[in-house]
Amino acid sequence: MNEDKLLVKLFENWSGERVITLSPLPLSGSSRRYFRIAGKSKTAIGALNNDIKENKAFTYLTAHFKKFKLNVPRIYAKDIDNGAYLLEDLGDTTLYSLIEDSKNKNGAHEGIIELYKKVIDQLVRFQTSTKGLNFDKCYPRHSFDSQSIMWDLNYFKYYFLKLARINFNEQLLENDFGTFTKYLLKAGSGYFLYRDMNSRNIMVSGNEVYFIDYQGAEREPYSMI
Repeated sequence: MNEDKLLVKLFENWSGERVITLSPLPLSGSSRRYFRIAGKSKTAIGALNNDIKENKAFTYLTAHFKKFKLNVPRIYAKDIDNGAYLLEDLGDTTLYSLIEDSKNKNGAHEGIIELYKKVIDQLVRFQTSTKGLNFDKCYPRHSFDSQSIMWDLNYFKYYFLKLARINFNEQLLENDFGTFTKYLLKAGSGYFLYRDMNSRNIMVSGNEVYFIDYQGAEREPYSMI
């Protein structure tokens, strides 16, 4: 089935309304594609992603977080095997866009500090809402182990240090990576690691913060974001 038609079918079955508009949203850093779909009175965000395991991780984690009343989008409908699902439309305002707007106005955006406090409160709840959570459902790995740590450290090396043309001794840096990894793995595990909590993945709607893009989460060996 044509992907657009798949989203249209999901929306019309969920909403009971015919699709009036289906507009692509700007691409992000992943291969997932998002669309804003509108009917006569209802809207939703349609997601298309060929990585079925990632889709299953996202929908499972969303259902889990909803049980703990965390601020994540509702899933209205899904066809996971065909890589499509519908999400609650939380608008276009991210915490990042509010921060950038405050910079352009040469002053702090009213209420940003309060939003940060809400983010921190929710982050603690994310990290501790693990009762009943099956970490085997996480993707691509269920635990933030030595391989996961090295992936992230090397991401820092190749996508920051090298791109920014910062001079460094690669052997000494790798030695530090190894030491850092061993140190971190000495801590106990059992917390939830969001992994990608940043201001672009925090939506602001009705003066509340909502969280997206947590499908890459894992069991963490220490408390961090």
